[in-house]
Amino acid sequence: MHTPKTINPQWRQRAVIFSALLILALGIGCGGGASTMANGNPILPGGATMMQVNIGDAPADRVVSFEATVGPIILTSSSGKTVTVLSAARRIELSHLAETAEPLVLANLPQDTYSSASVMVSNPEITFLSSTGAMSTLEPVINQTVTVNFTPALSVNSGAMVLHLDLNIANSLNFDAQGNVTGVKFGPSSFSLTLSAVGPEDEQDPDTGEMEDVRGIVSLVSGTSFTINVGQNGSSLVFTTDANTRFDEGASLATLLNMIVKVEGSTKPDGTLYAKEVEGTEDASGAELDGLVTSVQGNPAAQLSFTAQDGSGNGVDNEIGASLTADVSQAQYRIDATHIDSSGLGGLPSTIFPFDATTVHAGQRVELASSGGFSGRSLSAAMVSLRQQALVGTVSGLSGPSAPATFTLTLPPDSAFAKLAAATAVTVFWQPGTDVHELTGVHNGDSIRVRGLAFFSGSGVNLIASRIGHTD
Repeated sequence: MHTPKTINPQWRQRAVIFSALLILALGIGCGGGASTMANGNPILPGGATMMQVNIGDAPADRVVSFEATVGPIILTSSSGKTVTVLSAARRIELSHLAETAEPLVLANLPQDTYSSASVMVSNPEITFLSSTGAMSTLEPVINQTVTVNFTPALSVNSGAMVLHLDLNIANSLNFDAQGNVTGVKFGPSSFSLTLSAVGPEDEQDPDTGEMEDVRGIVSLVSGTSFTINVGQNGSSLVFTTDANTRFDEGASLATLLNMIVKVEGSTKPDGTLYAKEVEGTEDASGAELDGLVTSVQGNPAAQLSFTAQDGSGNGVDNEIGASLTADVSQAQYRIDATHIDSSGLGGLPSTIFPFDATTVHAGQRVELASSGGFSGRSLSAAMVSLRQQALVGTVSGLSGPSAPATFTLTLPPDSAFAKLAAATAVTVFWQPGTDVHELTGVHNGDSIRVRGLAFFSGSGVNLIASRIGHTD
């Protein structure tokens, strides 16, 4: 697998702001396709470089939702030219992106040398579990324009690539002695950045062009391509399809317009996006909302309380970070096992990997689909889907040096998952298809971050890992 190049920490702070500009460069359109190739890389019309930008997150134990508004943003070249890369403000929620990424833009960035940038950051909102176990919200008043000088100046040349930014939430907040969030702080330790060439299509990961679990509303269908407005951030991405594209759950090119869909895809060598699988979920008049279950009422479950993290559809933007209730008395249950290797585990669901109205549990991340909208802060869900989530902890009891193996992940006792689920020990199933990301392996005593599906059985919490990586 391709190994991304890690940006030197000496100029990471400058690169972070520059990456944020790219992330939000929705004013720089996708434009035409590549006209020629140089050393295997596309050269775009007008001297621009095709750049795909993703964003991810390193979570904080207590934080359930972290939002911020960014923009306007202006980039200044060494010759004094200014480029307004974002004239409007964009709202972004980050906590649901741990150990994965969300594509934000595929942009034609003018090839030039850039000396400085100015960016406005405002209205952060943090939802966290307090030391008393209550869901709490902090909304500090921040409305600041930051100017950053690039020394040396940053040169943007030809060559399709992927820029991946992780925001470390824990390093961006102030906490009191009881672990409650008391304020927001941004600095060099808040961010990490990797820059990679687009990888071979059958070997891509989120850092090198894989399009994993892209969800949003289809706003345009043109020929064999379609445009999707992604989740809460609303970024507009164009995907191509062909005879090998798989359409599921009522989706087809003829029915995609105004449908909420999930897309699995890849990035072509020229930087364009290709849809391998398109799954329809709801009409845009309905709603699809994912978040963390905070309590379950009834057995079998009649109602779920949860904190919203992302979604698409009618009224969703106003609910991110909010505490909501869902009537699930008539809901069906399913497991979203995309990118999960369950080989050798006896199939899903099963006795040790159950998910239904009797086993849905506080602490799980779920997606709720509703054909109707919201009534206040409640909705009636027709479908409850188990979604992947990330947990951070320490490894012990490793059954073998490589996959397939199991180990115990011990969580911080004050983490949101531990408090909500009343469990600090999770049995992790490390599968042959699990992506061990930028690690030499898994060892007892390691502090790691694991993303996967968490199941509650009579024997405890079992998690099938899709990805294992660093904690920062």
